[in-house]
Amino acid sequence: MLRILHLDTERTWRGGEAQLLHLAEGLSRRGHSCIVAGQPDSPLLKRAAEKGLKTEAVAMPSEWSLSAVRTLSRILKHERIQVIHMHTSHACTLGGWAARLARVPVRIISRRVDFSVRSNPFRKLKYQWGVDRIVAISEGVRNVLIEDGLDPDRIEVIHSGIDPRPFEPNFPSGEARREFGIPEKSPVIGCVAYFADHKGHRYLVEAAARVAAAVPEVRFLLVGDGELRPLIERQIKGLGLDKNVILTGFRNDIPRLLAAMDIVALASHLEGLGTSLLDAMAMARPVVATRTGGIPEMVEDGLNGRLVPPRDPAAMAEALIELIRRPDERRRMGKAGRARMLEKFSADAMVAATESLYLKVLSAKKGIQEKG
Repeated sequence: MLRILHLDTERTWRGGEAQLLHLAEGLSRRGHSCIVAGQPDSPLLKRAAEKGLKTEAVAMPSEWSLSAVRTLSRILKHERIQVIHMHTSHACTLGGWAARLARVPVRIISRRVDFSVRSNPFRKLKYQWGVDRIVAISEGVRNVLIEDGLDPDRIEVIHSGIDPRPFEPNFPSGEARREFGIPEKSPVIGCVAYFADHKGHRYLVEAAARVAAAVPEVRFLLVGDGELRPLIERQIKGLGLDKNVILTGFRNDIPRLLAAMDIVALASHLEGLGTSLLDAMAMARPVVATRTGGIPEMVEDGLNGRLVPPRDPAAMAEALIELIRRPDERRRMGKAGRARMLEKFSADAMVAATESLYLKVLSAKKGIQEKG
């Protein structure tokens, strides 16, 4: 049995927090002791506690908080933690210092985005100094880190995974359609993503204008919230898309909303993997997404969806219109996507690979100590 602490500094709930919870749950089922440490009153701690996991609330106002480092160090020592797994960039700073003070043997960081660290010398340094291994959630993320000069031997690719059980492809679509007043025969294109620049909502809305011109009855369901939502709302209004584009805000009933969608789209110009696409695949929905980051590792063009260049609304619109007009192709792609997700992107596979990495690094550390 390993004693593991998972550290996350986010105050909101996004894909990374969902992955952390899948991992902690899975490791606990395998007999390991897992503690989830996060911001006080964060959605992560609330959900972790609901799952029966032990939690620690730690105020982390910044990645330079000495009080947070001291608190984390005390927790690590008291709980005799063997593995600290840091799930955000700021967690890497705080957890790295605390782990050194507490002499935690194994330090792991998950890297979920394909942003370059080259322009930030400190960020690059902490990935070199503060951790034993970097878990990249896709080959795309790994390649960026290697291009930035990080040691390839210290970077392990472990794809994100989801639990397919909540995603039933035959879930009735009418509930969500009625909620948002969507006519039964209107094709629905959905996007589940935090409203941040790299998610490319503005390009998707530009594409929506082109699709609506060709298919006036189409509806776009944009699920999520974030700092760029007001900007997107103004764009929708400016393009006269108030009837065609619906913003749902943050939602907890993602399978229910996916059931109402005929196609799921993601217009990111940077993307570590894009686990919302895995949700869509689990629901047997075809995907139209950009050829960037780790997305091509999930979506094979022509098999379970279509891939288009990033920042290209015309190409996105063309692919969406084509699939709207080909329902048989949508069904074929949806079935292929679900099969691909079950084979390659399950939460169980992600948990097993991460457990194996912990044990490998811990064994190597013990071997070095014994030789010393």
